[in-house]
Amino acid sequence: MRITNQLDDLCLEGRPVVLAVGSFDGVHRGHQRGVGLAVETARKAAGEAWVLTFDPHPAKILKPETAPPLITSALHKVRLIEELGVDGCVVMPFTRELAAEEPGDFLKRMKATVTGLTELVVGENWTFGHRGRGDVALLQKLAPGLGFSATVVAPIVWKNAAISSTRVRQAVSKGHLSDAREMLGRPFSILGTVVSGKRLGRQLGFPTANLDPHNEVRPPSGVYAVQVLVHGRTLNGAAFLAETREAPSTPSGFVTEVHIMDFDEDIYGADIEVLFIEWLRAAQHFDSRGALKKQIGLDVQKARDILEETRHGR
Repeated sequence: MRITNQLDDLCLEGRPVVLAVGSFDGVHRGHQRGVGLAVETARKAAGEAWVLTFDPHPAKILKPETAPPLITSALHKVRLIEELGVDGCVVMPFTRELAAEEPGDFLKRMKATVTGLTELVVGENWTFGHRGRGDVALLQKLAPGLGFSATVVAPIVWKNAAISSTRVRQAVSKGHLSDAREMLGRPFSILGTVVSGKRLGRQLGFPTANLDPHNEVRPPSGVYAVQVLVHGRTLNGAAFLAETREAPSTPSGFVTEVHIMDFDEDIYGADIEVLFIEWLRAAQHFDSRGALKKQIGLDVQKARDILEETRHGR
């Protein structure tokens, strides 16, 4: 998949372009439906399917005091979008200048830049242009005159309500991992960079990768059975989450410590993804290292059992 931050890079020598547009925070099942439709339509037309998204999230610029915590960072979002089979992704810098552009002018500029644009695919709640005055009704009104069609994708309804990034955030923050998984179509995960820690886990016989998370949403503090994506491999692990005064200054304000089972490679500086499979227990204080080591051993074994059962289709 090609990745760019310039619409100009979508000049594809006359090939038709189908463009799915949105914030796509979390890349949940509703987002996947829209992107999937773009891919299907592009393939039928022997064209290319692209995604246009924004960084930072528009709310971070327009209403920073009420901006929602992000389920996925820009890098994480792009990786998840790539798995949907698109040909490319434009991560457009979102600025106040872009936000001030009139809706019609934004669409005209898009068509003038992406000459092969044949279709825009958006969700029902998509807005664009100055003060969000552009909506799907205006898009469908203006698109034919600009030489492309507009497809509005209905949301996926789950438990009597539309799947949305807001609902996913709420489920994750409350620890409702199964609900989050249903809405995402995959386990909730955190992408982060492995950083140096105190090496206490190694001293106890359970070395951990200390993660500097890129996202802002997290499940409650505690211990979890997890899967870890490291350099293209999926490995079993146990993760500990808790707020700490010693956490580095990160968007999330916390560090995830992950013991990766049957693994002993140097991955400092690497970006790894941690998939949260099942909650094991709440965080607690231990009076001695011996007691802590014993409990970690129990946690790791329980996580191993759960993940083995999951692998065999429990």
